[in-house]
Amino acid sequence: MRLKIKHLSFLSWLIGGLTPCFGQEAGGLGVGPNFSPIHETRVQSYTLSPEPTQDRLFAGTRFWRLDPGRYEVESWWSMEYPRDRSRPSHLYQVEIEIGLTPHIQIDIYENMHWVPGQGVSHEGNQIEMRYSIANTYGAIWGNPTLYLEWHPRHNAPDRAEGRLLIGGQPLPHLFAAANAYYEQNVETGTPSGADGETGLQAAASYGIRNDTLRFGAELKAGIDQHGENSFKAVTLVGPHLLVKFGRFKLTATAFFGLQPGDPRLMPFVIAGYGF
Repeated sequence: MRLKIKHLSFLSWLIGGLTPCFGQEAGGLGVGPNFSPIHETRVQSYTLSPEPTQDRLFAGTRFWRLDPGRYEVESWWSMEYPRDRSRPSHLYQVEIEIGLTPHIQIDIYENMHWVPGQGVSHEGNQIEMRYSIANTYGAIWGNPTLYLEWHPRHNAPDRAEGRLLIGGQPLPHLFAAANAYYEQNVETGTPSGADGETGLQAAASYGIRNDTLRFGAELKAGIDQHGENSFKAVTLVGPHLLVKFGRFKLTATAFFGLQPGDPRLMPFVIAGYGF
């Protein structure tokens, strides 16, 4: 009799061990093998930058870079109205900006030039790269970013430019940026020589209406050879405006020249669409 009881106990233990056990339900879902919920995981390897940093905040002063996967197509118009009041020249540009990685943005331009008495011509191209030292906005004070530009031109020496970009948000809705820059001809054996220029560009922009409307000012101060051997002072300053309609953006700055060698007026208008 004892042997039969032991056999029955063993069989009960064996059957119980082979039978699936279902846990209690939590939040309406069973935790057993046939009731496991499906979990979806989305991995993002970077922190999003503040939305105003993803806009073309300023016409002349560069700031930060696009997040990975962000794109923008822009159409530029600028005019240089000479101080002697002669007919102005116009520059038309089409650009695409691409956020490649948490550190790198690439920009590509196609440039058309209109010169009085010469008509419209293909001025050349511009290839720009921005490299942010940090991979996250705000990780380093000033958000330092390196900017390099290669500017191949038709019927003129190619040019190259380097900048150090810094900027941030000192107050709510207020963004400010500054660029230390140097630019010169790559081919220096032409009559214009190096035709170098260097200085500082700075800008500030204050947003209202959920930052869809921004007002501010820009400044460019430095020295420029203007194709000659000696350097001359450059001081350009003017008001800035940015308007957003959804993904469409309009940026404009009107620079007024304060030095004898500066143009009297140099406006920039940029229409862009972000993706």
